[in-house]
Amino acid sequence: MQEETRSPAGNAELLRRMDQLAKEAADLKILASAFERWHQDMIAMMAQHRELSGRGEDLDRIARQIVMVSLNAAIEAARAGDASRGFVVVAAEMRNLAREVQELSVGLAKNLHSGDLRTTATFQDLQAGGKLMMAAISGMESMVGQLRVQIG
Repeated sequence: MQEETRSPAGNAELLRRMDQLAKEAADLKILASAFERWHQDMIAMMAQHRELSGRGEDLDRIARQIVMVSLNAAIEAARAGDASRGFVVVAAEMRNLAREVQELSVGLAKNLHSGDLRTTATFQDLQAGGKLMMAAISGMESMVGQLRVQIG
């Protein structure tokens, strides 16, 4: 097989293009480091969502307990008769507030679940994009190395 010969000017142009390709790969590495930072940020966001979900579950548990306490208070007030009418009103108000807290807790849980889904999808996209970028960078660097060897 006959080796192709290039003029010095042709080799200089090829070297210039290879240097440009190497620079592009270096620039992509900077972007890849941003992907890694975003990846770490997404991990932190997912942990924060898990923590908030746990707090939302705690809030719901507390609200259910308040409903039970207010119900027991209303029962005891009813047993006490007329002397505890004011306490019946307080117990009923506590029960209403506890129900409002439960509704807020349910809404919070739905929002957190939706956020978890978006965060997970974004996290997966970042992971895949970062891997694709690293593969492209590796391919570019390999091509530059092979071309440098061919030029000698």
